[in-house]
Amino acid sequence: MFNRDRLVIILLSLFIFMIPVSHLIGDNGCGYLSGPLEVFWCLGLITGAGLCTTMRGMMRDRIRRNQYNNAALVYTLAKSYSVIAAVVILIVCAVVIMPVSSRMMSGGSSSLSFIFVGPAVFLSVFINLNIGYLNGTDNSKAAAIGETFYGVTMGLGMLAGAFFGHRYGINIAALLRNEEVSAMYGAIGAMIGICISELLTLIFLAAMTIIYQRTFRHMMRTEENRRSEYMSDISGRFIGGVLINGFQEFIIHAPVIVVLLLYRKLGNTAGMTDTGDAIGAFYSKFVVIIGILSVLSIARVQNSLKAVAAAASDSDNQLTGDRITRIFARVMYFAIPAVIFTTMMAPVIVQTFFTGRVTTVIQLMNFGTSLVILYGVMYTFVSVLIRLGYNREMLVISFVSLIVCSIISYFLMFKKDYAFTGAVTAAMLNYGLCIVACVIILFRNYHIRFHLLQTLLLPLVVSGVLGLLIRLISTPLYNAVGGVLTLVICIIPAWFAYNIACMLLRIVSASAMSRKLFGSVLVKIGQEMGVY
Repeated sequence: MFNRDRLVIILLSLFIFMIPVSHLIGDNGCGYLSGPLEVFWCLGLITGAGLCTTMRGMMRDRIRRNQYNNAALVYTLAKSYSVIAAVVILIVCAVVIMPVSSRMMSGGSSSLSFIFVGPAVFLSVFINLNIGYLNGTDNSKAAAIGETFYGVTMGLGMLAGAFFGHRYGINIAALLRNEEVSAMYGAIGAMIGICISELLTLIFLAAMTIIYQRTFRHMMRTEENRRSEYMSDISGRFIGGVLINGFQEFIIHAPVIVVLLLYRKLGNTAGMTDTGDAIGAFYSKFVVIIGILSVLSIARVQNSLKAVAAAASDSDNQLTGDRITRIFARVMYFAIPAVIFTTMMAPVIVQTFFTGRVTTVIQLMNFGTSLVILYGVMYTFVSVLIRLGYNREMLVISFVSLIVCSIISYFLMFKKDYAFTGAVTAAMLNYGLCIVACVIILFRNYHIRFHLLQTLLLPLVVSGVLGLLIRLISTPLYNAVGGVLTLVICIIPAWFAYNIACMLLRIVSASAMSRKLFGSVLVKIGQEMGVY
């Protein structure tokens, strides 16, 4: 867990806590929350994620060469950047976001939750500064503890804020005789809760940084090689890295905010009265389910990139290609059954965990769960190529794909009246274009064989057969014992059956199986069956 992608912990926590939040404030409240939350997330990726990634890489590089004073110089530069970026964000949010959001939301009061976007991003910059320092000084476990604290605290803060905001809004709604007010205040409360949780996280991380700085300062004093770098040399690479890494993270996650903006515009243009409800249902149900599955599918990608980079640094193209295909196989091993099982059980999953507009979401689930596979493959290839030094190429490819996605989304939503199905189709094309471009680069530079029979076709067949069985028994089970028991009865045996079938077909090795959920039990079963 401590070596996995930092965004996995935070995203997974946010997605999971969105489920009870959606129950508290309803689809309309989630519609009000979707805009500020997504703007906060995207601005945080641009300013904070790029800072954290670049700072971690530059500090680790110098520390591993015993250049502690130069690493401290990077940290000094990062602190200066953080202060400037945080102040600029506050000014931009005050000057730009509120007027734009007021126009987008068709009313000043309905955009009040955007007030807290600036403070939330302001705090996230300094949170990323501390996480980057802990990672950069090789205190990865401490950084992961901080990230876990951040994710859980943010989720709890959002939930508590939504609860108290909604309760306060109920009284105001009764006075104004407008039920939407309670949903609006629930969204405002959720954003306030996020800001409070970020403040607590910043205090926690700052305390950890102060503790670990003692060791780092001692290493600085005992450094033998005192060859200092120039600030101008470091600053150029630092700023360039922050911008490239930040915008890369933003572009990968940007299709969601594009969809929200276009649908809001569609609703305003067509005079739709249920725009907020529809956006809330899409954001708090479909995006949450797809998001959880996507995050779980890529959970081990970042941890596997070190081996790829090591093989590439030795100029061993064959080994590099083999390690890339292993990462691809791991992602597919989880993503394929996750997509098929979720699609087959979409009515049970949606009706068990959510209320409100469930029919639309079930239809989207039947159509769009393949986004998990496409996102997982795209994220894998883009992450691999960035680690191999193709940062600018990936930035251009991702940006072009996003532009194409936006144009197609606009066409399908406005000209063909396909609403969210059109947006999901465009997102699929976006990820598909990225995948094609990445595959071309990989094949041109490395010896890669994807073994599609083992990594794609056989898992697809096994998952499809099990998925059909799940579909046949899930509806009568749901009517008899309810949603939770139906999910337990169907999913757990299906997962074990999938793993056993993959063992029999020699799709997965014993070492790979041992790292999966209940892997040791499955390996023992495989040994008893004579497979391993």
